[in-house]
Amino acid sequence: MTAGKMKWVHLPRPLQCLFVVAAFLCFSLRSSALTPEGLALLEFKAKLIDTKNVLRNWNESDTSPCGWSGVTCNRFSKRVTALNLPYLLLGGTISPSVGKLKKLHRLALHENRLHGFIPPEIGTCRELRALYLRDNYLEGEVPAELGNLTHLMILDLSSNTLKGTIPPSIGKLGMLRFLNLSTNFFAGEIPKTGVMGGFTNISFTGNLDLCGLQVQKLCKDTLDFPAMVPETGSGVANGDHGGSVGVVKQGSSRTLARYLNGLLIGAMVTMGVILTVILVFLWVCFLHKKGVNEEYTKIEQLPKPQPERKLVTFHGDLPYTSQEIIKRIEMLDESNIIGSGGFGTVYKLVMGENSAFAVKKIDKCGVASNRQFERELEILGSIKHRNLVNLRGYCVFPSAKMLIYDYLLLGSLDEFLHDCKQPASSLNWNTRLKIALGAGRGLAYLHHDCYPRIVHRDIKASNILIDEKLEAHVSDFGLAKLLEDEETHVTTVIAGTFGYLAPEYLQSGRATEKSDVYSFGVVLLELLSGKRPTDPSFVKEGLNLVGWVNTLMTDHRLEEIVDPKCEYIPLDSIESFLEIATSCVAPSSEERPTMSKVVQMLEEETMPPCSRESCPTMSRVVQILEEETMASEFYDLVL
Repeated sequence: MTAGKMKWVHLPRPLQCLFVVAAFLCFSLRSSALTPEGLALLEFKAKLIDTKNVLRNWNESDTSPCGWSGVTCNRFSKRVTALNLPYLLLGGTISPSVGKLKKLHRLALHENRLHGFIPPEIGTCRELRALYLRDNYLEGEVPAELGNLTHLMILDLSSNTLKGTIPPSIGKLGMLRFLNLSTNFFAGEIPKTGVMGGFTNISFTGNLDLCGLQVQKLCKDTLDFPAMVPETGSGVANGDHGGSVGVVKQGSSRTLARYLNGLLIGAMVTMGVILTVILVFLWVCFLHKKGVNEEYTKIEQLPKPQPERKLVTFHGDLPYTSQEIIKRIEMLDESNIIGSGGFGTVYKLVMGENSAFAVKKIDKCGVASNRQFERELEILGSIKHRNLVNLRGYCVFPSAKMLIYDYLLLGSLDEFLHDCKQPASSLNWNTRLKIALGAGRGLAYLHHDCYPRIVHRDIKASNILIDEKLEAHVSDFGLAKLLEDEETHVTTVIAGTFGYLAPEYLQSGRATEKSDVYSFGVVLLELLSGKRPTDPSFVKEGLNLVGWVNTLMTDHRLEEIVDPKCEYIPLDSIESFLEIATSCVAPSSEERPTMSKVVQMLEEETMPPCSRESCPTMSRVVQILEEETMASEFYDLVL
């Protein structure tokens, strides 16, 4: 090569090919590397215990995490926008690496088995809109860094073991529309800053040590003296307000004088209160000593102290005193029993001529502590819907726990269908549709509209009660979770309600909304057929109600499914109702509709009452079905 000129060296063709291949391999290796967000997700996975191996397709060899289970990406930028991993029995802890997902909009890890602390690094996901961490075993305090999530609209941390105070920084979340901190161990005053003042008691139920305006509970050791707060030139060091002493700005003599005056007034008031308490105490001691001297000879005749008893009511006070209710409850005996089930015995409590309540005595008194028991009942007592049985209150005795419900005159659907106590006219098709729709609405409310959402776990005909207007009311919701023993609960439920349980519940013992849908589908088939889920007649055909119905549908014997008591059924309603019921009892939970969809379908199929003239008789239904079956068979033969 000469100066000022460049001389090109011509390589042999084999070497040229080798260089091209090497360059291609370098480019391929570079382009196949996993994205930083993918690496962050692998760090996240490393902290989890994936017993079901649901994250098996999270592989380091991939170029992008966008096809991984539970991961959603923006279709243009390919950035991770959602991480949805609920209901998967995931254990372990939440990795701080989740904070590297800067474009994350939704983080849903609810109803798993996660433990440990909520990583403060989540606060760096500034575009997060929804954070679902409910129903885990998370502990510690809520990190103040969550206050940095200025776009957050939904925050659900309910049903964990979180403790400490609620950070005031949550009040800075100006976009927050839904907040659920219920069923934890939070304590202290609920912040009033920002949006926190707009949330009601429902967001905080089950935290017995919380106080503040939102829960209508006065905080102890709180004296609010406005004169103690500087008017100007001061700041509150921790961002709190209302009754707190601020930092006084130097050089403001007027503010300092007002501040000192406030302290002086506060001290004088406090001393006055203390002096009053001392005088009252001395006066009580004097009276007590005088009474002891006068009645010393009669001390043996004093009544023994009564054991501690506690009555708590919801939905407004009952129109009776606590003493009256407790006295009547103590008088209950076997003659008052109106039912029994897996959770306890039910008594009828008569308080007056036209006033009665149902009292359920819980048999498993030792399963949960009183504190946990009361926290859960506070949540259940706050739930109200026209198709749910109202929990009016509860009574705690030293050796028993009693739940007080509204008493419904006609008893359970099981009795209504199978005990022949009701006239045949009350069991007509329109009544059954009305009961199905009402029970469906109650269950849909538990699944979709109440906070926290509730999986019933024990839907069956005996847990659907009927009032005098033939309206259905779902009962015993929340009790399965409240009273379950992890080693014995599933066995107990299977023994009593085998025919109602979904296949996956029988296998794993894990209850979900879709297992409730299956149980509800069995109830629909029970309404249509008038048969219990484990009727003895199923031994030869299907073993249970679901199998029996499937067998008859396969054999085109639909007329045999319908309860003979159901006269004047609209013909087109039978197949539609069967379609809804069978979709609910699909073997795979993924194929079942949600309860909101079930209610929608039932509403579409609800018919106005039929007259004897407009609706065919059952014999006519059988005749038409037989004709349709013959026509179908003839058509198949011709083809």
